[in-house]
Amino acid sequence: MELNELKATWQQLEQTLERGNRLNAQVLRQQKHDAMEKSLRPLRRNQAFQIALGVVFLVLAALLWVTKPSAVSIIVSGVIVQAYGIGCILAASLVFSAMNRLDYAGPVVKVQTGIAQVKRAYGISVLVAGLSWWFLWIPLLMMMSGFAHVNLYAHAPSVIWIGIIIGFVGLLAMYGVYLYGKSAESASLRRFVERAAFGRSLTNATKQIDDIRRFEEELVSPTM
Repeated sequence: MELNELKATWQQLEQTLERGNRLNAQVLRQQKHDAMEKSLRPLRRNQAFQIALGVVFLVLAALLWVTKPSAVSIIVSGVIVQAYGIGCILAASLVFSAMNRLDYAGPVVKVQTGIAQVKRAYGISVLVAGLSWWFLWIPLLMMMSGFAHVNLYAHAPSVIWIGIIIGFVGLLAMYGVYLYGKSAESASLRRFVERAAFGRSLTNATKQIDDIRRFEEELVSPTM
């Protein structure tokens, strides 16, 4: 009888402990999900700003068409600037779409997949709206000169070609730094490169969901 009572007491303690672990897991998940959602708010603001920037460039291109430019180089510059404005809007919309599909209360694997999709969309956004500035300043400068009816390419073609060379060198240098940082032995350097590539918002969101995954694994491992 005493042995049976001891077994019953032990089972009750195990059930109580299991309920406590489940409750702790739920509380942690909620806290981490709230923190993850909060950490992504700056990313939403940045993408909203990017859309506004795209609209500004579309307006600049429209103003150029009003002047009816005749020089081919100025027309090409206007087309590039207009394409950049459209690209900014589309890329930001892609990020918004990926973020809106995030299910913060879903399984960890599903949330991780959602964060990976946001990262891919953000990578496209950075490529379109950010890294393109290594070259975009050239057609922008040519277009602004076109407003004053000055054909920059006809008067100073060396500025254009030197700018293109600088753009390629700058992009290659950034790519080299990224590859070096990804494969570096220093964890702090890898975190710095990841934050530089994906921004603070996505880095923090990834950390939150990784914390949840590790905690759930720790809850499961003792019973295995």
